[in-house]
Amino acid sequence: DWDGSKIKKIREYKNFSIEKISEITRISSYYVNAVEQMDPANLPAQVFVRGYVSQICKVLGLEEKRVCDSYMKNFRNRIGKN
Repeated sequence: DWDGSKIKKIREYKNFSIEKISEITRISSYYVNAVEQMDPANLPAQVFVRGYVSQICKVLGLEEKRVCDSYMKNFRNRIGKN
């Protein structure tokens, strides 16, 4: 069950800063932070969010499809609650 906090924990465990992830993926550090916070108010359309999560997974060496599917399910649930 993947969400932003789990991605953040893995990023920190692997010793990547938000700035380093941003530099490698060319995703604004603002959006990397918003992905970790699962903050729909500060993120673009869901298709972009999925792309961001996918790129972050590649850098962190995570199973891209499984993490993206789980993250997006949780993200959609969060939007439904807002």
